[in-house]
Amino acid sequence: MARLLFVSVAGPILGTVEMLSPLFQGTQPFRFVALYDDDETRLHAAIQFSLDSHRRDQQQIEKNRPW
Repeated sequence: MARLLFVSVAGPILGTVEMLSPLFQGTQPFRFVALYDDDETRLHAAIQFSLDSHRRDQQQIEKNRPW
């Protein structure tokens, strides 16, 4: 177990994580095992922001396709 802190568009997120086996060199996957309520809310908001941003990017790509 380890503590992980990172800054997202929704603010800082602090949680307890379990480190998982790397699938690729240079990556370190993990899973959250504990989050405070405020951090969980910020994590959900950051994920939603990322999904919305990806959707907007995809729509822009489709809009600008030559066919």
